[in-house]
Amino acid sequence: MAIKKKYVSPIKGGRQLVIGDVHGCSRTLKALLEEINLQENDQLIFVGDYINKGPDSKGVLDLLIGLRKKNNNVFFIKGNNESYFYKTLKKSGERILKLARRYQVEDLFKYEGSKFSLRKRYRKFLKSTYNYIESDAFYVVHAGFDFKSEIPFYDTYSMLWMRNFKANKKRQHFKPVIHGHKITSIKEIRKAVKNQKYDLPIDNGCVLGKKNRNYGRLLCLDFSNNKLIEQENVEV
Repeated sequence: MAIKKKYVSPIKGGRQLVIGDVHGCSRTLKALLEEINLQENDQLIFVGDYINKGPDSKGVLDLLIGLRKKNNNVFFIKGNNESYFYKTLKKSGERILKLARRYQVEDLFKYEGSKFSLRKRYRKFLKSTYNYIESDAFYVVHAGFDFKSEIPFYDTYSMLWMRNFKANKKRQHFKPVIHGHKITSIKEIRKAVKNQKYDLPIDNGCVLGKKNRNYGRLLCLDFSNNKLIEQENVEV
């Protein structure tokens, strides 16, 4: 399987920022972006899972596509939800429609009589996402790398789906791995950032809302300043 990856070097005077799983929470993402106040020299990376579960997956994708038009230093990782959705597009029409309804993304499609197809701008966006991104100082991947494997940087299944990522500094070439996918309590995330761990989870389960004070935030890791920017879910 072909691996789509990207190497990015920091821009002088700018920040390297990574945002966790959005899951259709467009208003929360917009609020976080306002808080971040992205500058020309900043780099912004998203860990994936833009669609499904939340109320407005289309709004999230529209925001992301607009961001990329304005700034060439915005990059997108493929999440397991995007991967599964994109693969399902190759199946029969009934299976696609069933998944679109379950993911609440029917508005991503255009309808012509009894025929429907994913709009070109969304297909193009999904196709352009990366399996992982490497920087001078870190890796970003959706779920993690299987460092028990002889080929961890070619194992796309683990990059998308693994639940129990374990850091291995030697195999990671002494770079931290920033990832989402597994919902992690805010206490654990803050501790990992503060202690500059080699395993840096940033999925606090934004889509869960305010049911539990330990969860429900959309997070941005400002890696350059070792700072966590937190935005509580504001969806209605």
